[in-house]
Amino acid sequence: MKEKDPEITEAIKFFETMLESMPGDRTSLEFLAVAYDQAGAMDKRRRCLIDLVGALLRDRDFEKAKMIATHLKAFPDDSEARAAVAQAEQVLTQEEFNKEQKPQPQYEGLPLEAEDDGSLSIPDPMIKVHAYSRAALAAEMDLVWLLKDKEIVSKEIGEELIRELSEFPVVDTPQLISAMAFLDDKHPECTESVMYELQRLSNMPAIPLELFDYEGLVLTGITAAYVHVRGVVPFAMMAQDFLIGVMNPLDKALQADIASRLGATCHFFLVHPRTCQQILASKFT
Repeated sequence: MKEKDPEITEAIKFFETMLESMPGDRTSLEFLAVAYDQAGAMDKRRRCLIDLVGALLRDRDFEKAKMIATHLKAFPDDSEARAAVAQAEQVLTQEEFNKEQKPQPQYEGLPLEAEDDGSLSIPDPMIKVHAYSRAALAAEMDLVWLLKDKEIVSKEIGEELIRELSEFPVVDTPQLISAMAFLDDKHPECTESVMYELQRLSNMPAIPLELFDYEGLVLTGITAAYVHVRGVVPFAMMAQDFLIGVMNPLDKALQADIASRLGATCHFFLVHPRTCQQILASKFT
């Protein structure tokens, strides 16, 4: 990634502005740590990692703080980096001691199953493409009705999108079901204004997906069929957290389902439907 890429520069400015109004905001720090790395801004990345360690310790996310502190060990000549590492190690040592003094809770969730290697895992029931499609159609229809009722799209466009969704065939082959993708295909002149309103309603930041290369991103618990039907793009990781692009930022059930399937903390961002479709076709086939 080139340091002067205008898109990554714009995204960095956006999150730096967020940090000015919300100092120590964990999501902004996590994104900036990734963006600075891709932009080659190592000094800013180091400062960001130092602040992120502090934010993680405040959130009591000790495992992630430990991982970020490991990255900071690459700066042995920086006194602030050394201090952040020492603070994290001290807190983690105390936390481990506290754990040893308490009885460990017993697992009371789903029955565990034995894997071939003898390890235990929680079963993940398979959901077929039809189920993905039905859930997507319901959520996207809700979105269109909201856009229509709030007059974010015209009555005519709203009714056109409702017809599109109502007549969409549910088949065995995964097909993208997205009101925003349909809107961008039929009325691209409306996409930017609708995205602006969705961002305002959801308080979800928008991000240009083309900033990220996706190489080496390993997904477990989420299938290619799921990604294609629901129109979601896991585009980067920060420590063990996923950064996820979605076209429908108001679908809270989808966000909860993705986090559950990935078994990790997820941070969601609004993405342009055209870029999302291009990436789904090229990277997640």
